[in-house]
Amino acid sequence: MGARGLGVVLLLALLGVGGGYAWAEHREPTAVTFRDAGPVPASSPSLPVDPVRPFAADIPYPPLLPSLTYKRHVIGSPGFQWTYRAPRGWVRTEEYDNEYRWRPRGEPEIGGYSLRVKIASEHKTREQMVAQKLAAMQAGYQDVEIIGQTTDLLSFSYRDAVRNTQRFNTFMWFSIPGETEAKFEMSVVGRSVDRAGLDDLLATVSRSISPVQ
Repeated sequence: MGARGLGVVLLLALLGVGGGYAWAEHREPTAVTFRDAGPVPASSPSLPVDPVRPFAADIPYPPLLPSLTYKRHVIGSPGFQWTYRAPRGWVRTEEYDNEYRWRPRGEPEIGGYSLRVKIASEHKTREQMVAQKLAAMQAGYQDVEIIGQTTDLLSFSYRDAVRNTQRFNTFMWFSIPGETEAKFEMSVVGRSVDRAGLDDLLATVSRSISPVQ
Protein backbone atom coordinates (compact mmCIF):
# COMPACT_ATOMS: atom_id res chain seq x y z
CA MET A 1 0.00 0.00 0.00
CA GLY A 2 1.10 3.66 0.03
CA ALA A 3 3.46 5.27 2.49
CA ARG A 4 0.67 5.99 4.94
CA GLY A 5 -1.49 3.05 3.97
CA LEU A 6 -1.96 -0.10 5.90
CA GLY A 7 1.68 -1.16 6.12
CA VAL A 8 0.52 -2.19 9.56
CA VAL A 9 0.33 -5.81 8.37
CA LEU A 10 4.08 -6.01 8.07
CA LEU A 11 4.37 -4.16 11.37
CA LEU A 12 2.09 -6.71 12.99
CA ALA A 13 4.19 -9.55 11.64
CA LEU A 14 7.32 -8.00 13.09
CA LEU A 15 5.56 -7.59 16.44
CA GLY A 16 4.48 -11.24 16.50
CA VAL A 17 0.80 -10.78 15.71
CA GLY A 18 0.90 -12.98 12.59
CA GLY A 19 -0.86 -16.33 12.78
CA GLY A 20 -4.10 -15.03 14.24
CA TYR A 21 -3.24 -14.18 17.84
CA ALA A 22 -1.27 -11.38 19.36
CA TRP A 23 0.97 -13.40 21.63
CA ALA A 24 2.20 -15.91 19.05
CA GLU A 25 5.91 -16.63 18.80
CA HIS A 26 7.89 -14.27 16.56
CA ARG A 27 8.31 -15.28 12.94
CA GLU A 28 9.65 -13.82 9.71
CA PRO A 29 7.06 -11.42 8.18
CA THR A 30 5.10 -12.79 5.23
CA ALA A 31 5.48 -10.80 2.05
CA VAL A 32 2.17 -9.14 1.22
CA THR A 33 1.52 -6.83 -1.71
CA PHE A 34 -0.55 -3.71 -1.12
CA ARG A 35 -1.68 -0.84 -3.25
CA ASP A 36 -3.49 2.42 -2.74
CA ALA A 37 -7.23 2.38 -3.30
CA GLY A 38 -8.20 4.05 -6.54
CA PRO A 39 -9.92 3.63 -9.89
CA VAL A 40 -8.49 1.04 -12.29
CA PRO A 41 -8.11 2.25 -15.91
CA ALA A 42 -9.67 0.27 -18.74
CA SER A 43 -7.35 -2.18 -20.48
CA SER A 44 -8.35 -0.84 -23.90
CA PRO A 45 -9.26 2.79 -24.69
CA SER A 46 -11.68 1.54 -27.35
CA LEU A 47 -13.96 0.00 -24.73
CA PRO A 48 -16.68 2.17 -23.13
CA VAL A 49 -15.76 3.31 -19.64
CA ASP A 50 -18.26 4.30 -16.97
CA PRO A 51 -17.57 7.83 -15.74
CA VAL A 52 -15.91 8.02 -12.33
CA ARG A 53 -18.44 9.19 -9.78
CA PRO A 54 -16.77 11.48 -7.23
CA PHE A 55 -17.07 10.76 -3.52
CA ALA A 56 -18.90 13.16 -1.25
CA ALA A 57 -16.92 15.19 1.25
CA ASP A 58 -16.18 13.61 4.65
CA ILE A 59 -17.68 15.06 7.80
CA PRO A 60 -15.68 17.96 9.31
CA TYR A 61 -14.33 16.11 12.33
CA PRO A 62 -10.69 16.08 13.55
CA PRO A 63 -8.65 13.14 12.18
CA LEU A 64 -7.70 10.11 14.24
CA LEU A 65 -4.11 10.48 15.42
CA PRO A 66 -1.63 7.76 16.42
CA SER A 67 -0.19 7.24 19.91
CA LEU A 68 -3.39 7.16 21.94
CA THR A 69 -3.48 5.81 25.49
CA TYR A 70 -5.39 2.60 26.11
CA LYS A 71 -7.31 0.74 28.81
CA ARG A 72 -7.82 -3.01 29.22
CA HIS A 73 -11.31 -4.52 28.78
CA VAL A 74 -12.89 -8.00 28.77
CA ILE A 75 -15.61 -9.29 26.45
CA GLY A 76 -17.58 -12.54 26.59
CA SER A 77 -19.05 -14.80 29.25
CA PRO A 78 -17.12 -16.57 32.05
CA GLY A 79 -15.29 -19.53 30.57
CA PHE A 80 -15.25 -17.93 27.11
CA GLN A 81 -13.78 -14.47 27.46
CA TRP A 82 -11.21 -12.41 25.61
CA THR A 83 -9.22 -9.43 26.76
CA TYR A 84 -8.35 -6.42 24.60
CA ARG A 85 -7.46 -2.75 24.89
CA ALA A 86 -9.50 0.23 23.68
CA PRO A 87 -8.54 3.91 23.60
CA ARG A 88 -8.94 5.57 26.98
CA GLY A 89 -11.85 8.01 27.05
CA TRP A 90 -13.70 6.42 24.14
CA VAL A 91 -17.35 5.46 24.67
CA ARG A 92 -18.62 1.91 24.20
CA THR A 93 -21.94 1.03 22.59
CA GLU A 94 -23.33 -2.50 22.36
CA GLU A 95 -24.35 -3.43 18.81
CA TYR A 96 -25.25 -7.09 19.47
CA ASP A 97 -24.51 -9.66 22.17
CA ASN A 98 -20.73 -9.75 22.70
CA GLU A 99 -20.16 -7.08 20.06
CA TYR A 100 -19.06 -3.57 21.02
CA ARG A 101 -18.16 -0.43 19.09
CA TRP A 102 -15.87 2.23 20.55
CA ARG A 103 -15.88 5.92 19.49
CA PRO A 104 -14.46 9.13 20.92
CA ARG A 105 -16.88 10.89 23.22
CA GLY A 106 -18.88 13.45 21.24
CA GLU A 107 -18.03 12.07 17.80
CA PRO A 108 -20.96 11.87 15.32
CA GLU A 109 -22.25 8.31 15.03
CA ILE A 110 -21.99 8.35 11.22
CA GLY A 111 -19.02 9.36 9.13
CA GLY A 112 -16.19 9.39 11.66
CA TYR A 113 -13.93 6.58 12.88
CA SER A 114 -14.37 3.72 15.33
CA LEU A 115 -13.11 0.42 16.73
CA ARG A 116 -15.30 -2.68 16.84
CA VAL A 117 -14.69 -5.95 18.73
CA LYS A 118 -16.74 -9.12 18.63
CA ILE A 119 -16.79 -12.71 19.86
CA ALA A 120 -16.95 -14.70 16.60
CA SER A 121 -19.53 -17.50 16.50
CA GLU A 122 -19.64 -18.48 12.82
CA HIS A 123 -17.47 -21.59 13.36
CA LYS A 124 -15.32 -20.74 10.35
CA THR A 125 -11.57 -20.58 9.95
CA ARG A 126 -9.86 -17.19 9.79
CA GLU A 127 -9.28 -17.67 6.08
CA GLN A 128 -12.96 -18.47 5.51
CA MET A 129 -13.93 -15.34 7.41
CA VAL A 130 -11.70 -13.27 5.13
CA ALA A 131 -13.33 -14.77 2.03
CA GLN A 132 -16.83 -14.33 3.48
CA LYS A 133 -16.28 -10.67 4.32
CA LEU A 134 -14.79 -9.93 0.91
CA ALA A 135 -17.72 -11.56 -0.88
CA ALA A 136 -20.24 -9.65 1.25
CA MET A 137 -18.58 -6.30 0.61
CA GLN A 138 -18.30 -6.86 -3.14
CA ALA A 139 -21.95 -7.90 -3.30
CA GLY A 140 -23.32 -5.12 -1.11
CA TYR A 141 -21.20 -2.03 -1.85
CA GLN A 142 -19.83 -0.10 -4.81
CA ASP A 143 -16.23 0.84 -5.56
CA VAL A 144 -14.72 -1.83 -3.30
CA GLU A 145 -10.92 -1.69 -3.57
CA ILE A 146 -8.73 -4.27 -1.81
CA ILE A 147 -5.80 -2.62 -0.02
CA GLY A 148 -4.39 -5.63 1.84
CA GLN A 149 -5.33 -9.29 2.32
CA THR A 150 -3.78 -12.17 4.28
CA THR A 151 -5.17 -15.38 5.78
CA ASP A 152 -6.49 -13.48 8.82
CA LEU A 153 -6.80 -9.85 7.67
CA LEU A 154 -8.80 -7.94 5.05
CA SER A 155 -8.31 -4.24 4.36
CA PHE A 156 -10.35 -2.34 1.78
CA SER A 157 -12.06 0.90 0.84
CA TYR A 158 -15.63 1.27 -0.41
CA ARG A 159 -18.36 3.79 -1.21
CA ASP A 160 -20.78 4.41 1.65
CA ALA A 161 -24.25 3.68 0.30
CA VAL A 162 -25.96 6.42 2.34
CA ARG A 163 -23.51 9.33 2.50
CA ASN A 164 -21.60 8.55 -0.74
CA THR A 165 -18.27 9.00 1.05
CA GLN A 166 -15.17 6.83 0.73
CA ARG A 167 -14.60 4.66 3.78
CA PHE A 168 -11.54 2.64 4.82
CA ASN A 169 -12.11 -0.57 6.76
CA THR A 170 -9.83 -3.31 8.09
CA PHE A 171 -10.98 -6.58 9.69
CA MET A 172 -8.79 -9.05 11.56
CA TRP A 173 -9.62 -12.47 13.06
CA PHE A 174 -7.98 -14.37 15.92
CA SER A 175 -7.88 -18.01 17.04
CA ILE A 176 -6.90 -19.89 20.17
CA PRO A 177 -3.31 -21.15 19.82
CA GLY A 178 -3.22 -24.48 18.01
CA GLU A 179 -6.63 -23.95 16.40
CA THR A 180 -7.74 -22.41 13.10
CA GLU A 181 -11.34 -21.47 13.91
CA ALA A 182 -11.89 -17.73 14.26
CA LYS A 183 -12.99 -16.96 17.81
CA PHE A 184 -12.47 -13.19 17.97
CA GLU A 185 -12.99 -10.42 15.41
CA MET A 186 -11.90 -6.80 15.43
CA SER A 187 -12.23 -4.03 12.87
CA VAL A 188 -11.34 -0.37 12.47
CA VAL A 189 -13.04 2.05 10.09
CA GLY A 190 -12.62 5.68 9.15
CA ARG A 191 -11.88 8.27 6.48
CA SER A 192 -8.84 8.87 4.30
CA VAL A 193 -7.51 11.46 6.77
CA ASP A 194 -7.74 8.83 9.56
CA ARG A 195 -5.58 6.18 7.87
CA ALA A 196 -2.38 6.75 9.86
CA GLY A 197 -4.39 6.65 13.08
CA LEU A 198 -6.28 3.56 11.94
CA ASP A 199 -2.99 1.77 11.27
CA ASP A 200 -1.79 2.56 14.78
CA LEU A 201 -5.15 1.65 16.34
CA LEU A 202 -5.19 -1.72 14.57
CA ALA A 203 -1.61 -2.52 15.57
CA THR A 204 -2.06 -1.53 19.22
CA VAL A 205 -5.39 -3.28 19.80
CA SER A 206 -4.41 -6.46 17.94
CA ARG A 207 -1.29 -6.84 20.09
CA SER A 208 -3.47 -6.76 23.20
CA ILE A 209 -5.99 -9.44 22.18
CA SER A 210 -5.84 -12.80 23.96
CA PRO A 211 -8.26 -15.34 25.44
CA VAL A 212 -8.77 -15.23 29.19
CA GLN A 213 -7.17 -18.34 30.66
